[in-house]
Amino acid sequence: MIKLVASDIDETLVDIDKNVPQRNIDAIKKAKELGIIVMLATGRGTYELFDIPEQAGVVEDDRFVICCNGAIIMNLVTKEIVHSMGLKYEYAKAILDYAYANGQTCYIYTVDNKYGLNLDRDSYAETQITALEDNNIDFIKDKIILKAIIKNKDMNYLQGLEVDIAKLTNYDVEIAYSSDMFMEVNAKGVNKAVALQKVCDHYGIDIKDTLVIGDNYNDVKMLEAAGTSVAVKNARLQVKDSADYVAEATNVEGAVGEAIEKFILNK
Repeated sequence: MIKLVASDIDETLVDIDKNVPQRNIDAIKKAKELGIIVMLATGRGTYELFDIPEQAGVVEDDRFVICCNGAIIMNLVTKEIVHSMGLKYEYAKAILDYAYANGQTCYIYTVDNKYGLNLDRDSYAETQITALEDNNIDFIKDKIILKAIIKNKDMNYLQGLEVDIAKLTNYDVEIAYSSDMFMEVNAKGVNKAVALQKVCDHYGIDIKDTLVIGDNYNDVKMLEAAGTSVAVKNARLQVKDSADYVAEATNVEGAVGEAIEKFILNK
């Protein structure tokens, strides 16, 4: 019996304009009326959620959001950080040094800010980023670093960098991909499935009583851990192979709504 729904955000819950389709909003509301907990699990930082949780209708007491691929869990009402697991500073610095030497766009996420190297105009348009002039990040040495990202719109090229990044970090990190342009590097043991298990433990729910929806590589472990998993129509092939069901709808067409309708509302 499904007791909790967890959805990814980008390319899953929201459309290309980063708005939540009405089909998703309506289905989430109906699921909540049945007593189902609905939450979000994203690669975004807590300061990149904007009004999406409000649009989706998932903000209420004792509700959480998983951010940075599971490196952090935040209470949506109080904004309290209830769990965090940081990336070692030396690994973040090694990744940034690599990006600096190779002219790559790189982001470093802390609990309260996002720093970017070699930013382009699109990066500035997407969200608030503190630009780095060079690879000096001594000022965040004592902060919790949630993840590092290398950005490149050529996914084959980006995936080709994985061997280098793994070596630089002593094979002691989690590497995943999202939005067809991000290599996401988290601390070892950080992923959405582990974070979802922590949330389930809080509620006393078996993770097999969850429905999860996603589209990209950073969703795979969560899809595999859940009792019922759905890949949106626009998902990567590996993600579709990991899911129990592939939606007929894309993120633009309300795939999250379709998943809830099929597995909870029995439409």
